[in-house]
Amino acid sequence: MAGGPRLNPMIPREIADRAANTSARRAAEEYEAARLRLSDQTFNMLSYPDPLAPRKQSTTYPPGVTPEMEKKWLQTIEKSKK
Repeated sequence: MAGGPRLNPMIPREIADRAANTSARRAAEEYEAARLRLSDQTFNMLSYPDPLAPRKQSTTYPPGVTPEMEKKWLQTIEKSKK
């Protein structure tokens, strides 16, 4: 035969498949190890609202604060910026 021995084309594909499976398994093991190191294993991020999403502005004020006080504070802040 000219050109030397030829490899079966399935062998490199099988090697690539094994490498992909090993990589996927390793990623899954790393994910599981990281999850086990969490302090609260029952924490679910989907249970909380998105902190970066705009929120509806509250119309209530803390005890003792009135809308007039807020206006005065905002005016003072604006004066200090000038």
